[in-house]
Amino acid sequence: MRDSQSPCVVDANVLIDLHKGRLLADLWRLQCRVIVPDVIAAELIDPDGTRLAEVGLEVHDFSGDQVLEVTRLRLRFNQVSTNDLFALVLAKELQAILLTGDRHLRQIADQEGVAVHGTLWVLDELVQLRIIDPHQASTAMERMLDQGRRLPLTECEQRFRLWKEKEIDQ
Repeated sequence: MRDSQSPCVVDANVLIDLHKGRLLADLWRLQCRVIVPDVIAAELIDPDGTRLAEVGLEVHDFSGDQVLEVTRLRLRFNQVSTNDLFALVLAKELQAILLTGDRHLRQIADQEGVAVHGTLWVLDELVQLRIIDPHQASTAMERMLDQGRRLPLTECEQRFRLWKEKEIDQ
């Protein structure tokens, strides 16, 4: 990841994935500022957006110009939610990494020149930075999958194998 002041704009599905995997608190241990649009914080119930703001989630309000940009993108890209477009606009403006699991939003972010990663990348970072060990990552990913979180199965299987090998080496 980048330096400790680097912003990461996170959409709801990544926050929910990490919550289901019991790793949400570890997100703040990465070397970044964790930021969400106000509309995403407001929609979060489990985990609760207000509670997350109390423990360090930065909630960003939008100017009229930013709302107009979301509206402009909405006309071009109707396959993603308006809230996800708020995340995209914020990430673009802050020159931040966008963390999302939404395939369509990832494609749009690429088109718009925004760096984009997902939940599995977060897990990789947590392991690489030794915030969690490979066994914890595997367990968290199993919890996510068991609770119906939509992660790319082929990539999950690759990580299960890789992390199992790392466990054996340790």
